[in-house]
Amino acid sequence: MSDTPDAAGRSFTRRLFLQASTSALTVTALSGLLAACQAPAPPTSATSAPAPAATNASAPGATAAPAQAATAAPAVASSGGGAPLGPKRKVILVPQDAGDWNAPARVGARDFCALAGWEFQHLGNPVYSVENHVEQVNNAIAAKPDIIITELENVGLVPVFQKAQAAGITMVIFDQGIDTEAAKLGVAVVNQDEFAAGVINGTQAATVAHKTLNKTEGIFGIGNGNPGATSIDKRQNGTKQGIEDYNKANGTNFTTDLFPDDEFFDANSSIQKWGAKLDQYGDKLIGMIGVGNPTPMVKALQAHGIDKGKVVVGSTDANPDILNLIDQGWVSWGIDQQFPAMGFLATTAGWLQLELGFPQKTIRVGGELVTKDNLAAVKARTDKWVAQAKQYGDLK
Repeated sequence: MSDTPDAAGRSFTRRLFLQASTSALTVTALSGLLAACQAPAPPTSATSAPAPAATNASAPGATAAPAQAATAAPAVASSGGGAPLGPKRKVILVPQDAGDWNAPARVGARDFCALAGWEFQHLGNPVYSVENHVEQVNNAIAAKPDIIITELENVGLVPVFQKAQAAGITMVIFDQGIDTEAAKLGVAVVNQDEFAAGVINGTQAATVAHKTLNKTEGIFGIGNGNPGATSIDKRQNGTKQGIEDYNKANGTNFTTDLFPDDEFFDANSSIQKWGAKLDQYGDKLIGMIGVGNPTPMVKALQAHGIDKGKVVVGSTDANPDILNLIDQGWVSWGIDQQFPAMGFLATTAGWLQLELGFPQKTIRVGGELVTKDNLAAVKARTDKWVAQAKQYGDLK
């Protein structure tokens, strides 16, 4: 099947067609859920169970209405015709490390739980390591939820996934997932196609260097904030591939330097590492490309007295900080992986398995290039989930 580009420059392939079909099925199932949640309860329905006591992760500071929607629900959710949606469930989201970065995913999961009358909780350790992540999943297992949503970024997580499944817990992967291991476990992966996002990242880097800076050769530094994590490695390697593909298609001679840059966990170290690359390559360094956090690159440029627009800077991800840097002109693009949709659809995948018996299927979101051309629209929807996160208590 040949590739046909759409208006956004993407290609329609068999994979994209199948992904679109999967998303359509998900939307169809959700339409039924939404209708059931919004329908009036029949006269003989059970009375509402009292709201459970708030936990440490149950949205402190949220307004009364959303908190009530998330915690107070009938013992069995019911459709207008009396057919039960299923018993009330408990969902625990366990990001690989705690922090504001996963707040939009929490918003999506909370929104689904509010619709379904489910209980939501999240756990996490702010210091990332595979061991810390495993510990947090074990803590979630001890709480005996119906569903755990977490990453499978490293094979070291496989045993704790197996432990949860042996305990009868439905596991769903979001954000990062090793597809081969997930398939062995029979677990859905709901995330961005990270290698494809990396290709977009690299293609955009080469395009800006070539078309805007009139460069035909030079070095792109490509950072990696968490070497060994499957999604981050895919982003970095995909970025390299995108630059190489651009060279072949356009006769340019760009080269790459891939290195661990600490962009996620140690800002000062990352600034120093990028500053060292500027010192090493001088004017030959035409691009500084991130895989989630370009802020240290911008600060390294500023520390060297290099003005915006002189060196290509871009990254995957499109959090509020990245959007602001695009607006300021320091960063040329981001790539939105659409975390609210990821959290919502990961929770939906659990519902489809528990209540309808559907086998889990991979769902792809994101991969959306963000530049000044569509910045206003992306900022507008970002403002919505930020406001919702503050209402839930996930952001201050």
